[in-house]
Amino acid sequence: MNQHKYACPHCGQHMEYTDEYCGMQMACPKCQQPIVFPGLAAPTGRSSLRLAGAVATERAGFRFDIVAILLALRKFKHWKIVAMCLIPFVVVAGALVAASKYGRHEPPPAPPPVQVVVDPRALANLTDLTRADQMVQEELAAVKRACADSQAAEQKQAALNNQPRGTASRASLAAADQAVWTAHLICASTRKEFDAVYAQYQKLGGAVDYRARLP
Repeated sequence: MNQHKYACPHCGQHMEYTDEYCGMQMACPKCQQPIVFPGLAAPTGRSSLRLAGAVATERAGFRFDIVAILLALRKFKHWKIVAMCLIPFVVVAGALVAASKYGRHEPPPAPPPVQVVVDPRALANLTDLTRADQMVQEELAAVKRACADSQAAEQKQAALNNQPRGTASRASLAAADQAVWTAHLICASTRKEFDAVYAQYQKLGGAVDYRARLP
């Protein structure tokens, strides 16, 4: 019986086979890849198939080869992409190292608090100025209302005087004249009150020219 030797082209497993297996296809006992035994001899007599060595149940131990590793790394074509991906990690690592190195130092002492001395008189003057400003605005509004009432009374008086003679009664004309006179008195009185409040406002340091807003 002729014996033949054959090595699997996929994993290199060595096998021995007889003529009966020449030209036949089967799965490699080790890697299970399909293989075809060479040779065309016709099968005669008893046939047998025997593995040259026991199929390894575990992978061979890893052998560290620095030259092969360097060659593989040299052939790698995407180092730029790898470098771009590593940049954020390098920056974060540097920040952590700097924080751990310089963060242990004690912080500088805080500056002493600034003592602010408030003059009670200045605070009182500011309060008085605020109150005076509010009073000036109120008196200004009163002057505007009094002047508006005075103008309305004058318009009503003029409308009665422009009516044909005998149309308006003497009583209505007298009432119109009295309303105009009263409105003038009120307008003058509110103007004096405004002048007094405004003078006090300027004395306290007020800078707004409220006189320009008078009607």
